[in-house]
Amino acid sequence: MTGVRRAAAMLVVAALACSKGETPRGAAFRPLQVGDRAPAYTTHGLNGDTVTVGAGAPVLLNVWATWCTSCREEMADLAALSRAYAPKGVKVVAVSVDVGDGSRVRRFADAEQLPFVVAHDPGGEVQRVFQAVGVPETYLISGDGTMLWVQRGGIHGTAGAVRATLDSVVGHLQ
Repeated sequence: MTGVRRAAAMLVVAALACSKGETPRGAAFRPLQVGDRAPAYTTHGLNGDTVTVGAGAPVLLNVWATWCTSCREEMADLAALSRAYAPKGVKVVAVSVDVGDGSRVRRFADAEQLPFVVAHDPGGEVQRVFQAVGVPETYLISGDGTMLWVQRGGIHGTAGAVRATLDSVVGHLQ
């Protein structure tokens, strides 16, 4: 009976910790949401560009892979968003989580003539740091590091909604 009471007490403590916004050890996974503070993250583009999230410039961060069909489909949408919003100070950054040396990522980016920063993260650090559920995922992060918008899944075919979101927050970004 003592073992059962002890186990029950531990469950109550764990439940109370969760209800206060704390997570018990080993249960820390929680996908980022609008309003959250973006984690510290710096990436280096294939062309040598360095982008740091939350360091003054707003960032539309896309997590993708060349093997992901919906990721490849949305690259044209990201290119259009980059052309439209770069003059307003928004940086578009696509971080590939392909394994390997990055040659496949570079070939894809070159073939598509992508006008934004493309980075390669074969270790998947961006997925761990942003608690990504899968690919593609896209995050709009303000210059001060606040999560303004999160899209799990592709943005292809929803360019109007993405633009509306960017338009509604662009004043907060600058």
